[in-house]
Amino acid sequence: MISANFDWKHTNTKLSNDATTIGKSLSISPRIVESLIEKGYDSEDKINGFLNPQLSDLRDPFLLHDMEKACKRIFSAIENDEKITVYGDYDADGITSTSVMYETLENLGANVEYFVPNRFTDGYGPNPEVYKRLINDGTKLMVTVDNGVSGKESVDVANEMGCDVIITDHHQMPDELPDAYAIVHARYPGHEYPFGEFSGVGIAFKVATALLGELPEEFLDLAAIGTVADLVSLTDENRVIVKYGLQMIANTERPGLYSLAKLAGIKEVVNEQSIGFGLAPRLNALGRMGSASSGVELLTTFDDIKAEELAKDTEDQNKKRRKFVEDISTEAIIQAQTQPESAVLVVYGQNWHEGVVGIVASRLVEQFHKPSIVMNLDTNTRILKGSGRSVEGFNLFDAINGMRDQMVSFGGHEMAVGLSIKEDDVTPLTEHLNKYAKEHELSDQVKAPLNIFADLSCSDVNEDLFNQVQLLAPFGTDNEFPVFEFTPQNVTNVQTMGKDNSHLKFQMVDHGSKVNVLAFKNGALADDLLANSDAMKVAGHLEKNTWKGRTTIQIMLDDMYSSGVEIVDKRTQVVAKEMFEPAAAYLFFNEKLYNKLRPFVGSDSTVGLYPDLSSFDKFDNIIIVDCPSDISHLQDALSEISFNSVTFYLFKNHYIFKKGMPNRAQYAKLFKFIKTHNNIQIHDKVDEISRYLGIDRDIFIFMVDVFNELNFVYINDGIMNYNPDLVNSDLSNSHAYQNREKQIEAEKQLLTISKEKFKQAIRICLG
Repeated sequence: MISANFDWKHTNTKLSNDATTIGKSLSISPRIVESLIEKGYDSEDKINGFLNPQLSDLRDPFLLHDMEKACKRIFSAIENDEKITVYGDYDADGITSTSVMYETLENLGANVEYFVPNRFTDGYGPNPEVYKRLINDGTKLMVTVDNGVSGKESVDVANEMGCDVIITDHHQMPDELPDAYAIVHARYPGHEYPFGEFSGVGIAFKVATALLGELPEEFLDLAAIGTVADLVSLTDENRVIVKYGLQMIANTERPGLYSLAKLAGIKEVVNEQSIGFGLAPRLNALGRMGSASSGVELLTTFDDIKAEELAKDTEDQNKKRRKFVEDISTEAIIQAQTQPESAVLVVYGQNWHEGVVGIVASRLVEQFHKPSIVMNLDTNTRILKGSGRSVEGFNLFDAINGMRDQMVSFGGHEMAVGLSIKEDDVTPLTEHLNKYAKEHELSDQVKAPLNIFADLSCSDVNEDLFNQVQLLAPFGTDNEFPVFEFTPQNVTNVQTMGKDNSHLKFQMVDHGSKVNVLAFKNGALADDLLANSDAMKVAGHLEKNTWKGRTTIQIMLDDMYSSGVEIVDKRTQVVAKEMFEPAAAYLFFNEKLYNKLRPFVGSDSTVGLYPDLSSFDKFDNIIIVDCPSDISHLQDALSEISFNSVTFYLFKNHYIFKKGMPNRAQYAKLFKFIKTHNNIQIHDKVDEISRYLGIDRDIFIFMVDVFNELNFVYINDGIMNYNPDLVNSDLSNSHAYQNREKQIEAEKQLLTISKEKFKQAIRICLG
């Protein structure tokens, strides 16, 4: 059984008159228009504006709070040759923010340096001790990017030391704001900008625009990278930044970005996935593994040789990061598997790189669908430090906040936290989290929604549909890929991919049409998918795939589930002891076979002989051991038992359908032989007589049984003679005759057909 990870929500399938009219006017699918109407783009002008964003849509940067004040102070610092330090952050958004601000100030002739905190020595955000060091080193103006609004203590230190601080940030505003010289923020209380969903680099880009007095298109590539990497809303101005930024990346003149894109395997087509899966992870790896300062140098240098070296180092750091993630994930998963009853997973180890434990926690959530905390143990201090990730609807921050007093350090939000805790407090933490989960009914939490754009058949998937969907790009937060639902007749060519077989590839088949599906991180479901291949629901988005000059449209899986009973086809002509090891209910139809094989069935299973099915309702997994002689018996059994999975061995060592029923000539030949011979020693001379008549031995025995049942002959003590008083009767009146017909029909319907047709036949039996 394959369960859905999400709650599938179908959007309105009815098309409004406006959707049809606007679709016709703009020459696009009315369904795409309808989806935009549902998002609030309720006029042709708004829809056209969404589909065709322009650089002129970017608003006046001076609408942002304190922008004018910030610019005047920066220009004053430049005129007075005051040292300016750009204080950044170590993720992709922070690196690109730092690069944009640093390059802008450098172009204006400022005496400027940049500082990117080290995750392990400086921590996240403003650090008072670092501020002191930078100010003592000559800094007169601190300009933060992608951080700062939570740095009240650091700003107080700067003010005491005579250094002004300009904060440019996008994070949630705290109740008490720092006493900074200026705070440039789109959601400043009482002075909200018309669009409040910028990333850090988005705000930095607006500051650059204000300082330069014109739109700095040369920074759109960096702005696009940080915007996509930080998972902010890809609507409004962010949509403009990313659309034009992607074009800049494709034609970048930055040697570092060019070299990094080349190492990431990004070629002709550059889209938001190029950033999300190619560039951003590599930039993020720098901050996870050590210092991210080299990332700023990589993006701002115009020295080709240096750029190649820095890109190579970034790629190496990313490979190390991936290796750490894989190794730690393996250990973490093993630990998690020992906690089947735990509602919240808490795992830790020694020498687990702290820079990647958040990624590992996300992997545990993906695999086990439970909130997960992953920590590294410092063997000297006996303090564990790590990260937690949650599931939709479970506030992990509130859950841990209940024992904040026992934390060495703690922070975060509903879905992600960072924490440090003494080793002795791990067990109390685990117990507290499980108690909290029970009190807040974590097991009953609703799954996160997955919005289904439309239902499709395989024949609907083509390049024209792909091109229509691409009108909505770039995709991301608040503008996700349109997800389509498929109900294929069958799933075939199931195969795992990757060095650890962690990925999955299969093909949906529907009325002669076929579509390939890629399912990353779903390799473990290969066997289940095969067992449910004729009863799958698949949800995914379209992707173009070009291989050896041939372009096809494939589906990237978002979710899937089996919509019926799991049918496992293991039909066989050989039985072995290990076939009876799984805990299940084993059903037999043949009494002799039942008596012979029941000793192999373990104590944690049950075994029954049809029609006695009284003990089977205790098991969700049923195994049909042998082939019934009458298919109606199987239909009856399947209708009487409640189960989620049924496995078919259908063992039968000799198939009678291959020999079939005797023909009229064979009956006539046997009848003539019996009529012309007396005292036939039928028991002793079966082989001799069957050879003489040229009739298969088994067929011969069957024919004799039919004649005997219909009183065409009489047999006493192994001697057979013709019955002169026989009453003519149709051969089909014989029970033996009828039973053989039923056996042949059962074998044909159950044993001779393909896996696909077999499952279809069982679905019919299941009703």
